[in-house]
Amino acid sequence: MPKGKSNKSGKGSSRKGTPGLRNPRRGGALSDDESLNGDAASILSLNSDRGSYDDVGDNGNEGLEHEDGVVQSRETLEEKIAEAIDALTEKSANARVGGLNTLTTILSQQFVPELVLGRRETLRDNLEKIFKRRNERNEQGMAATLASLAALQVGSFDLDTATDDFSVLKPMFQQMLLDYTVPVAIRVKCCQALSLGAFLAESSLDDVCTLLGILEPLFGLKSKRSTNSSGEDETEVETIDVSTSLTKAVKIPKTSCGTLASAAISSWSLLITLMPPEYLKPKCLKWTQILLGLLEQSDLEVRLNAGEALAVLVEVCDLYLDPEDADDDDSDYGVPEDEVLTNGHNSNGASNGHHGFGYDRVNVKALIRKLKELSTESHKYRAKRDRRQQRHSFRDYLHAVQNGDGPGQSIKFGSGESLEIDTWVKKRHYEAICQVVGSGINRHLVENILVRQILELGAPKPIVTDGFSTRQAKSERQYLNAVNFKARCVSRGKSRDQRMANLADF
Repeated sequence: MPKGKSNKSGKGSSRKGTPGLRNPRRGGALSDDESLNGDAASILSLNSDRGSYDDVGDNGNEGLEHEDGVVQSRETLEEKIAEAIDALTEKSANARVGGLNTLTTILSQQFVPELVLGRRETLRDNLEKIFKRRNERNEQGMAATLASLAALQVGSFDLDTATDDFSVLKPMFQQMLLDYTVPVAIRVKCCQALSLGAFLAESSLDDVCTLLGILEPLFGLKSKRSTNSSGEDETEVETIDVSTSLTKAVKIPKTSCGTLASAAISSWSLLITLMPPEYLKPKCLKWTQILLGLLEQSDLEVRLNAGEALAVLVEVCDLYLDPEDADDDDSDYGVPEDEVLTNGHNSNGASNGHHGFGYDRVNVKALIRKLKELSTESHKYRAKRDRRQQRHSFRDYLHAVQNGDGPGQSIKFGSGESLEIDTWVKKRHYEAICQVVGSGINRHLVENILVRQILELGAPKPIVTDGFSTRQAKSERQYLNAVNFKARCVSRGKSRDQRMANLADF
């Protein structure tokens, strides 16, 4: 074969790259005019050099570019919210679910009340239409969570506006909650939205009492109809005989279930934190007996929520064991039985002076015994993980009833801030917000005025922009971790080689 022909068919003879573009490795592929002038290349290089020099020399342009990026991201976020709200009225179920997911993600991860406030009426109307639909895509549950997120956002600007929106959606929450034909997951979400909305927006204690009466039958506290002097029907809580055993198991109604009963107990314990002691103390005996009976349930979540509700009830009613009676084994109650009446006065008409025991003789010692039993339970018919979680939780509940101790949790967030959860009431408030916000709780703890007011954190702190206080970017942290990992591997490899060399001598 001729030599010239073999060169044309060689591996390096074919031209790689896109035709018409200059290949920097070959140095050709331009026309004669372009190769002689070089105008295009020189102009591009001068522009790029001038731009980079100006960016480094002018510090003011960096701030302008940063502000432009923030404005652009805010405009993009506003467009996403508007498109997602419009998607809630689509005929396609997938489009509606996508809009609900988008809005839930944005409102949980971002604090943008000004973007929600201008579209709150449209959002409320669209959510109302979703509640009137009947489908199996869990749209009502997602809509209930979205309504709670919108209340947290709008309530930070105007709490009265959030109250108006909640009053419109509240009848639908109640209807979905009490309808046993609705899926349990949707009823649980409506229960959470109903309690959080009432906690944020309700100002009338009568309405809160009504909601307590709606939640109580879901976890075993039955109600009956009675007629008052005016001839009108009213609902009363069924009284429980004091002589009955405090540890008798409570049956969850057939229209409810363990998951719904757990959510109802959690919501109920949130709402009782709004009520004054004058309303709570006369009823603490009935509630304590019901919650003690729920501790016998097989569902772990029911037992844990009942134990936490007992800790909250003991704290708000001040039902602690008196140190003088702590060693008295003859009396089953916190104070001598002949000195306690239901009105908080002894037989002489004077106040007994003990911590809340004058209201309905609550068997605090029996409560302590039951909590101590659950904090050390080791029955093999329960799962190992459930036993460990139960012992850990009920030890805290036992200390709350026995010594008045709080949870003692400290949560760090933002730039050096921390949330001290020292009471069970504050712990219940924090958990209720976390149920709705989810992983975006840190953002709301830093910026949301309403959340900070509920958790007693004060006004939001100004953001520090110096290089020492700002958090590193994720890419920088990953790069530093990779560099440190490589350095550790090299140093450990040298030490390993030296050890192997020393072992070879033996």
